[in-house]
Amino acid sequence: MAIKKQEGILGQAADFFSNIFSTEYWPARWHCGKWTDFHGWLYIISDVMIWAAYFAIPFLLFRMITKRTDLPFPKIFWLFIAFILLCGLTHLIDAVIFWWPAYRLSAVIRFVAGVVSLFTVYALYKILPVVFTFRTAKQLEAEIEQRKKAEEEARILVIENDKAKELLRVKDEFINLASHELKTPLTSIRGYLQIIQMKSLKSDPQNRDLITKATNQTAKLTNLINDLFNVSKMQMGLQPLEKSEINLNELINELAADFETLNRHVSVEADEEVIIVVDRDRIKKVLENLLENAFKYSKADSEVILRVRKVNDRIKVSIQDYGLGIGDDKIQHVFERYYRVEHTSQNYSGMGLGLYICAQIINQHGGVIGVESQLGKGSIFWFELPYQPTQNLSIETYSSDES
Repeated sequence: MAIKKQEGILGQAADFFSNIFSTEYWPARWHCGKWTDFHGWLYIISDVMIWAAYFAIPFLLFRMITKRTDLPFPKIFWLFIAFILLCGLTHLIDAVIFWWPAYRLSAVIRFVAGVVSLFTVYALYKILPVVFTFRTAKQLEAEIEQRKKAEEEARILVIENDKAKELLRVKDEFINLASHELKTPLTSIRGYLQIIQMKSLKSDPQNRDLITKATNQTAKLTNLINDLFNVSKMQMGLQPLEKSEINLNELINELAADFETLNRHVSVEADEEVIIVVDRDRIKKVLENLLENAFKYSKADSEVILRVRKVNDRIKVSIQDYGLGIGDDKIQHVFERYYRVEHTSQNYSGMGLGLYICAQIINQHGGVIGVESQLGKGSIFWFELPYQPTQNLSIETYSSDES
């Protein structure tokens, strides 16, 4: 019986589709039931209006997706076009049935419309998570406003930065000019003081002491002006390096002997002879500044250890003292221009240029400089330079840009 029933259904389907346009079993809708003219035409006109709208909407959607190819989810638009067209067609057929009772054709169109509708629902469900991530017009406007504000702030920062650079350039030019102009009278003053000192050897000891103090203060002022002059030249790129091969051990031993006094003790720990290519005067200046710094912040009769080591393809020089040390909050600033480490227990002279000059010179040589310190236990200032074995180079001049 089940097979016969199935054959019956298949037969019905075959008969259905073979006579899909047949109307012989149904009367026109005007003759089915009791329709007044008003009721019938109200029904027909309503269906026709719905069909007209359902036809126009897909047309507009088609125009939209063909003109704007950047719209998201184009497949969804095509599904909506098919779904709306089929829904409109069901309303058109419903109106036509008043004269042409094509109920079989109407059923097929309704079924196809139902299938397409379900596919459209599924497709919409799949894209909902993505749609929920879209920003609203208000959010986009707020973002645009934030970007405009950020761009304006960036523009102001650029202007302020340019102004700061210009002020820094003017200041460096002034320092360069002022220090240059001050060097000549200071040299004359030192000369006059030396002459007075020589002539007053047998004079009142108090006068000799005052002259000595004046000479020492003049020497400090000269060193300060030289530092300012060197810093301004570095900033303006007017100090090229004059590199040559030097024996680093000899230079270090020479400086250790110069700094060794009754109250100052320098210990040297060095590897075998080290020959490097550097600007001798500049590296000597670095070592002098670091040694002077080590003794300045150490107690009298203290020892400073100067070490030289080969580390792979670099030479590492370190100066260790057992002085006051530097706090963690200050150590990151010690190589900045005009920065001075303030100690509550004592006040030390200086403008905060020595370590800055050291850092600039080491950077010019392609090296690195750093410090390790513990408050109350001392510091280790170190720098590393590229190691180049003996090459018998004659003296060459390098600009800071090439180093």
